[in-house]
Amino acid sequence: MTCRSVPEYRVTLPKELVADLARQAAGLPEWRLGNDGMLSPETAARYHGVLAGLPYLAEFTTTCHQLLGAPDGEGFAVLELAELLDAADSEEAGLRTVTALLSLIATPLRAFDRRPLWEPLSTNLAIAPMHIDVVNSTLPPDYIAQLCVRPDPRGQGHSLISQARRAVDRLGYADAELLTHPRYVDGSSFEFTGVGEEWQPFPILDGLPPSEGFVRFTDKMLADAAPADPYIKAGRALERELIVGQRRFPLGRGDLLIANQHLCCHGREALGNGQEDVPEDERRLVLQIFLRGQVRHTSTPEVVA
Repeated sequence: MTCRSVPEYRVTLPKELVADLARQAAGLPEWRLGNDGMLSPETAARYHGVLAGLPYLAEFTTTCHQLLGAPDGEGFAVLELAELLDAADSEEAGLRTVTALLSLIATPLRAFDRRPLWEPLSTNLAIAPMHIDVVNSTLPPDYIAQLCVRPDPRGQGHSLISQARRAVDRLGYADAELLTHPRYVDGSSFEFTGVGEEWQPFPILDGLPPSEGFVRFTDKMLADAAPADPYIKAGRALERELIVGQRRFPLGRGDLLIANQHLCCHGREALGNGQEDVPEDERRLVLQIFLRGQVRHTSTPEVVA
């Protein structure tokens, strides 16, 4: 049995690999972070040592890298990990195992100093529009990963993904050129580590190749702005293309969404009505973690003043 994608972005772990991972979970240490906010090399080495040689693991990581990194691909994957969470001795052991798996793909990163490595996402009823995370830093996380512990009991809150590079390609020249100017601002800064420095105002298109640069989009930078402003109009044009090209799907229990922020923007539809009637411990629970790619960036963004 091999890792398979059904549909193309969904990856199912072979039952043999699930059983092996569950058996090895007890040997995985709690994670420790370095001063750069990333999983410490010592912890990563122990994770890799515990998991080394497990059948199907190399094929699993290859499949993930192909789905996430192909320049002409979608730039995201959904790993089906419900059976792995069920097989773990505890929630903590399950989360450590997921963290260890992710460390084979990229390095777990805590970008915000005062937040946990795995942060519960807001259960705000409203839609979360298309965006990339930590958009106003010089080096946003390469990937975001979202683990669905409990889906919305009202059956809503579908995830949204859009291939941002294709959306840019569909823009007219005039709009695309305006997006290269550093004219966009996203809220207040926070204390962060491992994502460079604060960058405000910033361009949406940073002049770097897709392997290093980002399409720095977030709906928040367009809110409360003059709609006739040509820079805002160009941002709205990109937003329309992101919506046209978006993919929509639910996350079930144990589904782990990984998105390459160099290629994708992500968001969420509104949760179902009546959330106030759902007990807190039954409401939607999604944990998010940031990831840094194995190759660090060395280029400096080139922008038009």
